[in-house]
Amino acid sequence: MRIFIFVFACLLQLSLQKSTPQDDHYIAAVVEYQVQSDISVNVQNYVRLIKEASEQNADIMVFPEMTLTRGNRSISVPIFGILKEYPVPADRPDLYDEMLVTFSQTAKQYQIYVVINIQEIVDCNDAPGEYCPEKKVYLFNTNVVFDRNGAVIDRYRKINLFGEFSRTPAFKPDLGIFSTDFGVTFGHYICFDLMFQVPAVQVVEKHKLTDVIFTTMWFSEMPYLTAVQIHQGYAYAMNVNFLAAGANNVRVGSAGSGIYSGKAGTLVGTMPGVPTTRLMVAKVPKVPGKVTEPYPGPIYDNPSDHDGLVLKQDPSLPSHISKPLVQGLQEFTLVDKEVSCKFRINLNQRSGETVPFYRAFVQDGSNTYVLREIGVAACGVVACKNDDVKICPYRFSKDEQNTEFEELEILMTTYRHHYNSSLQCDDVVYFPSTLRNNKFPFDPKNVTFIDNTQITDLENSITDSCVNEKGTVLFKLNVPQNQLVSFGIWGRLYNRDVNLLKNVTQEDVENSIRIENIIYGV
Repeated sequence: MRIFIFVFACLLQLSLQKSTPQDDHYIAAVVEYQVQSDISVNVQNYVRLIKEASEQNADIMVFPEMTLTRGNRSISVPIFGILKEYPVPADRPDLYDEMLVTFSQTAKQYQIYVVINIQEIVDCNDAPGEYCPEKKVYLFNTNVVFDRNGAVIDRYRKINLFGEFSRTPAFKPDLGIFSTDFGVTFGHYICFDLMFQVPAVQVVEKHKLTDVIFTTMWFSEMPYLTAVQIHQGYAYAMNVNFLAAGANNVRVGSAGSGIYSGKAGTLVGTMPGVPTTRLMVAKVPKVPGKVTEPYPGPIYDNPSDHDGLVLKQDPSLPSHISKPLVQGLQEFTLVDKEVSCKFRINLNQRSGETVPFYRAFVQDGSNTYVLREIGVAACGVVACKNDDVKICPYRFSKDEQNTEFEELEILMTTYRHHYNSSLQCDDVVYFPSTLRNNKFPFDPKNVTFIDNTQITDLENSITDSCVNEKGTVLFKLNVPQNQLVSFGIWGRLYNRDVNLLKNVTQEDVENSIRIENIIYGV
């Protein structure tokens, strides 16, 4: 009888630890996971991490992109086939890949939602319910979601591949969406998808979601697209909770994970400069940004480890219109085509010190990533190693913190937000983008970001007639800063995007596999 009471009490305690629809929060866990090629070790580590997350009462756990399977190891996820009849692989291990069975069992055992990313295989010679253009074998980059009972409740295939020519992009732009027993509906997508209107904007605006899951192996690029920087910027601009789990491979520039809540910023985050596997757990408010309790915030590296993470640089930056900054108060405007950036800056540099230099930039154009041309409108201030624009941006060390921005304000006059009625989301979105020399963005409390829907509230400070003809975005510092590597407004003009990829050749596939082998150290 005592044993029964003890077991019942434990079960009751477990049930009470789960978040409910009535709670104003839920507990989320994400993992920064060090890349390694031993799949059996990855599985063991994943199971251990799920257990650790459950011990911290996590309701949902997210793993990164392509840190579980790749290469010759692929998994079938027949969500339109036998999973409709037998949705819990743990209950019918004879029907499923052992990896699906393992994570179904683990999710069920620890009563937690689990999101993993795998290389999925579909043999279209025998694929009931699947859309198949041809009768052949396809590989996809795929998220799989398990509920607390171990059931597979959603499958999402990456729409926008970052090269990855050995895989196929999703045949149809189907969005990843699932609901939970704690009253939150999540959207989810994968890595390079973040750069595109479908799915990153559409999944939020069309379905009015407040919570997004992001599995990624991000390659950070200064000045606007380092990992935690764009995570926080996206969460802020879209006003969502953002659960980002990143692959860790610092020697090739992959790192960065965290949990973000709307305009409150980073609830917990890491941007390590050394090989790292790290579980992060945070209480997430169901209303993004409505944080009522203390939270961990950024997890800072030892400064001696900062340089271990390779940070790429935007190769197009030197071609943008720019102007070097000088000491003291300065006001000027830079214009590129239809984008105008008015800067007001008060710069104070210690006497005799020369590093870092700073330049202001404006861009109205496009950038190209793996044969995908994307529309960009941007205004920013960027640190440089010297007065040569070709050596921008520059992430300086703590010993080189010689310059303080006493005042920094950017007023961008630019393209208006435009609603795409077909996709049911915006064609234009602007993101606040900041980066300090410790590889983290500024705390949102230390900045003000106001887009054109709020610009008329600026106490009549804007009188230029062109403001009425275009959209405007204001971004400024609220307090002096001396760690500034970049500070700007990064806008995506999705209606300007062009896919330059036509036909994938065998050489493309072989090069893609070769690159992946380098990434994984094979």
